[in-house]
Amino acid sequence: MSEKEEIKKGSGVTNPEDIGKNDMKKDAIMRMSRRRFVQMASATAAALALGRIIDFDITQPAAAFYNSSGLQKFAQPLRGVYPIDPNGIPVAIPDGKRSWDDKVAQHYTIDINQYQDTLYSPDPTFKTALRGYHSRANLGGTPPQRHLGGIIVAERGIPVQITFQNNLTGDHPLPVDDTIMGANLGHNRVATHLHGGEVPWISDGGPFSWFNNTTSGNYGTSVGTGSSNIYKAINKELQPGQAEVYYPNRQSARLMWYHDHAVGITRLNAYSGIASAYIIRDSFEKGLRRRGLPDFIENGGREIPLVFQDKIFVGTDIVSKDPTWTGLLTPGSLWYPHDYEAARWSSAPGSTQPTISAIPEMFGDTMLVNGVVHPFAPVEPRRYRLRILNACQARFLNLQLYEEIAPGSGQPDFSKPGPDFLVIGAEGGFLAKPVLVKHSQMIFVDPPFNTTVDPANPGGSLITAPAERWDIIVDFSAFAGKKLLLYNDAPAPFPGGDALNDYQDISSTGLNTRTIMRFEVATAITGTADKKLSINSTTPLALNPDSLIDKFLVPLNTPVIDPITGNVNIPSIATVVRELTLNEVFDEYGRLIQMLGTNTTVPLPSGFSMDPSTPDAPNNYARAYTDTITENVINGAVEVWQIANLTGDTHPMHFHLVNVQLLARQSFVDPADPLGQYHYHDGVPTYFGNARGPDPTELGWKETVKMNPGEVTTVIMKFNLPKVPFDVPASPRTGGNEYVWHCHILEHEEHDMMRPLVVIGKNDKKEDDKKEDKK
Repeated sequence: MSEKEEIKKGSGVTNPEDIGKNDMKKDAIMRMSRRRFVQMASATAAALALGRIIDFDITQPAAAFYNSSGLQKFAQPLRGVYPIDPNGIPVAIPDGKRSWDDKVAQHYTIDINQYQDTLYSPDPTFKTALRGYHSRANLGGTPPQRHLGGIIVAERGIPVQITFQNNLTGDHPLPVDDTIMGANLGHNRVATHLHGGEVPWISDGGPFSWFNNTTSGNYGTSVGTGSSNIYKAINKELQPGQAEVYYPNRQSARLMWYHDHAVGITRLNAYSGIASAYIIRDSFEKGLRRRGLPDFIENGGREIPLVFQDKIFVGTDIVSKDPTWTGLLTPGSLWYPHDYEAARWSSAPGSTQPTISAIPEMFGDTMLVNGVVHPFAPVEPRRYRLRILNACQARFLNLQLYEEIAPGSGQPDFSKPGPDFLVIGAEGGFLAKPVLVKHSQMIFVDPPFNTTVDPANPGGSLITAPAERWDIIVDFSAFAGKKLLLYNDAPAPFPGGDALNDYQDISSTGLNTRTIMRFEVATAITGTADKKLSINSTTPLALNPDSLIDKFLVPLNTPVIDPITGNVNIPSIATVVRELTLNEVFDEYGRLIQMLGTNTTVPLPSGFSMDPSTPDAPNNYARAYTDTITENVINGAVEVWQIANLTGDTHPMHFHLVNVQLLARQSFVDPADPLGQYHYHDGVPTYFGNARGPDPTELGWKETVKMNPGEVTTVIMKFNLPKVPFDVPASPRTGGNEYVWHCHILEHEEHDMMRPLVVIGKNDKKEDDKKEDKK
């Protein structure tokens, strides 16, 4: 069976009269925000006025969307790591070594299984079927498999080699839409991607590098067959159902994560639990403990990983409330949207969607942290280090801390903010310097509905897109005996939200995606007092040469924005400048589909259509994943990418292989235009106002970058293939070194907001001593 027949080209712009006939009153505002994001408050007010005229009810119930039964908030403790926490998340340890000339890799064997876990402990009958990683050797013995298990703690400069074995059998626990690319190739396939890892392409876990279970033994077309199987370049004794990967770990200290990336079922595999954390330590980070950084979690220190997810759970009423549900019926099982609801999402006129259908975004009604429902975290009145990962499918988070308004109320007192966040790192390791972030709500531009923000001026505190990470220091010493709520008020989708996705029931068992968890601060500390903290907003971190963090391609004090034109000056170091686009059209089933492209027009794929309000319609820039590869880069090249977002959403764009430096964002929306039209014609934006530089918390290396609607985001990156001690074969599918770039809203990535990124060149076998860690 082929991956997908080559998409035939066609064209089609939907008739405006037909769009009018197909519109539903209930989604008028959402259609406005999804088609032409209204960036300024005046334009938003006009859109809302339209909504009121046509009797739009922003507080309507959630249509046919299934909802979890009420689960008690703050009724179970936050999971730590095993064995420090007997109910904690397992931490993998090596089960041997693998020698490569002058390199010795730590070896792990990790199974991918289906299993059950208790994500809501107050009800012992609440069992959730999950899929996930389970190491055969674990810290502290043999814990049971648990959600998010398989945490790996690695050392800079010491490679990790992993044998993954796929033991999945039977039906997927969630409904699978076989109409999207690759899904019909099998529902038990997996591909493991180290998110943020600078790894050889054969260990990158791209969408077509999947491997099926031990019974099937099938592999994706990027893997090859027989002795040409790419995984056998690392392990010639590989067995069916296995993949072998090699991670050089020649990166600075940071939190990464590894998760599934198999084409057609990534979003389902990730939602069902195939993900875990990957931490790299180095000597610079260890030295910061002398300056007051809390000790590491594996040492029993006050370092707390916080992995955020939003999910929906099956209840006893599943058959009556969702009679078309084909997933598991056991209460506590995961529920995932499978019906393309007209009340939620636009569709092309006259179109019919599949019975089991992909959807534009998934927003759950219940928040999980470290795999448990709305936990509480007992802490002492002292300093902690929080390692944050937004692992939600599509939900952005605006993270804030507030005192509880009254004991047990579960409601924040916005007049009493908690301790500030001292942000010291992001995806690419430590920031240039720490940034002090105070707690603040979003600035909504559509009161009283409060669903929309201006992404150029959103307000807020620590706005976190899916796949973004933060490394923060927080000091609870001034809050002894208090209870503090971790609160979120980011729109969903972001920045033009829908009230259907914003759950705010303040009752103890009500659905609420705003109050995520509660910190319960003790009245006194135990043990030795904290060292004095000598890390502040003036402390050089990435700018400290001892950190061995790659120098920024453009020094932070170098002017990038032209003082006369207000536009971005392309740095002279760049050898290539690419102009790219983020797009949204209707697929062959009339569903919204998000796609990447260049600034060159191409015909729409056969059967696709376009809303006439799409920027620059009928010109189409969207390209399918299987279209001719346009992002072919040369190993060692420095490139600038200018990416125009022609959609209504902010997209967290993730780049495999490379870290990028964010240079600027610039709007092509006229602030005086009440309709908020995008000024993008024939592949060229017309800018309004000056470009603006990165946010303070973005002054560091990134690999997941927020790209706002109606703006061009400019990033610079250097493509360096990692040095490894073996020969890396070329991709049998694309030639060269096959990577990808994509949106990390998982429903967007899979349908079809992802494109190949092929690096031309060879992986050098010679190590560069300058990149090794100082001991």
